Amino acid sequence: MAAVPIPVRLAAVLISIFFLNSPAFASNQTALVQLVEYVGADYINAVVDGDIVSPEEYAEMEEFTALLAQGVAQLPAADGKQDLQDKADALQRAVIDKAVEPRIKELTQSIRATLVTVYGIPVSPKAAPDLERAAELYQTQCAACHGAEGRGDGPAGAALEPAPTNFTEVTRYNGRSLLGLHTTITQGVDGTGMGAYSDTLSDKDRWALAFFVGAKAVSDEMAETGKTAFNQIPGMKTSLTLDTLVAQAPEDVLKEQGEQAYAALGYLRREPSALFNKNRYIALSDERLQEAESAYRSGDRQAARAAALSAYLDGFEMIEQQLAAVDGDLMRVAEADFMAVREAIDRNRAADTVSERVTAARASLSKAADALSGDGLSPAATFSASFFILFREGLEALLVVAALLTFTRKANAVSATRHIHLGWIAALVAGGLTWYAANSLVTFSGASREMTEGVAGVVAALILFYVGFWMHSNSNSQKWMGYIRSKVDDALGSGTVWVLTFVAFISVYREIFETILFYQALWSQVTMVTQAFLFYGIAAAVLGLAVVCFLFFRIGMKLPIGLFFRVTSLVLLVLSVVLLGRGIAALQEAGVLSAFYLGVPTIEWLGVFPTLQGVVAQMIAVILGVVLWLRGSRQQA
Repeated sequence: MAAVPIPVRLAAVLISIFFLNSPAFASNQTALVQLVEYVGADYINAVVDGDIVSPEEYAEMEEFTALLAQGVAQLPAADGKQDLQDKADALQRAVIDKAVEPRIKELTQSIRATLVTVYGIPVSPKAAPDLERAAELYQTQCAACHGAEGRGDGPAGAALEPAPTNFTEVTRYNGRSLLGLHTTITQGVDGTGMGAYSDTLSDKDRWALAFFVGAKAVSDEMAETGKTAFNQIPGMKTSLTLDTLVAQAPEDVLKEQGEQAYAALGYLRREPSALFNKNRYIALSDERLQEAESAYRSGDRQAARAAALSAYLDGFEMIEQQLAAVDGDLMRVAEADFMAVREAIDRNRAADTVSERVTAARASLSKAADALSGDGLSPAATFSASFFILFREGLEALLVVAALLTFTRKANAVSATRHIHLGWIAALVAGGLTWYAANSLVTFSGASREMTEGVAGVVAALILFYVGFWMHSNSNSQKWMGYIRSKVDDALGSGTVWVLTFVAFISVYREIFETILFYQALWSQVTMVTQAFLFYGIAAAVLGLAVVCFLFFRIGMKLPIGLFFRVTSLVLLVLSVVLLGRGIAALQEAGVLSAFYLGVPTIEWLGVFPTLQGVVAQMIAVILGVVLWLRGSRQQA
């Protein structure tokens, strides 16, 4: 690295001191990662075998290690912070003592790993980086300085001090994490020609560039070896998670997991899409199960319960539909294994019992990984999963809206028909906004997702039960038939009309919300080859729903009004029981309601799940519905 002019170096130090002492930096662990990686990569340019070879570089090492120690001191309190502070102070002393490079490397690796372990990873890409886009960006934004091949020999970089980074240098590659590269691209490096791109490039593009330049030192041979290791060595897919890929430098992985994992990391830097599919969710689920077991053994039942819930909600549930398309029996077995883990924790079973159930759930996860192995779902599985996600979720909403619209059309209730249309259209708009928010603004946690689905399901069930019973009680009413023959809009009244509007909205929005999240998970697993089959599945589901809608309207319009009322009320009452079961199950999965598991099969299309609370609630609803139905029939006889 070339010498940096004293005025520039002094300005850089002053800016860094101000930045490190600002309140914002106290929580900016990514900047500390960038700083410690810079020391680890450039120390060799300052000291060789205990001798200073560049006074300017050595002064920079002293200053940066001092700033690192200050930055660590300002981090929020956390378990492990003192250990981190001790390591930062040790690094500072090692530089003062002009220690050999291996000692500096050892300390910087340890500090980086501790930062990630203690404070977590504050950022990571939400989707697989677009490396084709990154290649274009590199040529327009980076090649002038870093060179067309990334060797640091671009024409505009010749006059820069220090010289631009050579991304093909293996030593530098080994010491840089993708998180550090992303931070460098985002914030720039003071005192160098590396500017900040936070305002000119989107976060998605900055991640793509970080992956692109972070893989330039990966040879074809390493990538091929790494691909084989990642896909064939047991446990590799669960040990090399997205967090590991982003936060750890290759030398960290080499030290902790060995040469095969080191090669696999190189492959994943070249082909990050391999981690943005089912493996990401399986690895997360496996990790949470282990956390649940560890927390339970240590006596922290609340943490164990939270981890077990996350293992299902944030991990397994996101690949449930894909697994069902490949092996439905395995999906149901795995789901039951997760339920068994939660029950053991909820019922305060022995620690060995919890461990046994965790082991069973992890074994099911391993089988799921094998079933979903490969570069993504097959075309047939992609089509099947896509079709059933939309058809299943859409059918319930369609039956509700179609029943209401058929009723108002038969009765020529123009105002009520408009209000029902308003309800489902508003739900589509709300669903679109939810999709935008889920992709651009916020990340819905598993618990918040299930809470939304659960509350919406229970509310929709109660309203549908009311509307269904209301329709049945008026099915033979001569007074109501008189209204039908005159002016139905007046008979309904504004209150009832708005109830119908809300029924249409909540029924459709609940299904849209769940559909969006399932398609997000499915999209992460499709490849370029199978993308078209996902859309074919959507088109087939839309066509199937259109056929159901047509038949419902056609048959419904031909039925006598009294018979139609009775049939429609029965449909709505059945749907209310289904939604009630699903709503309770969702609230249990969110951890809001406790669950006592029964040895009964899951019948998802009826909303029957093997929990005492859900089954009892549905039985009460069925008994109440039968009693009210018979009572209404006797009153109208």
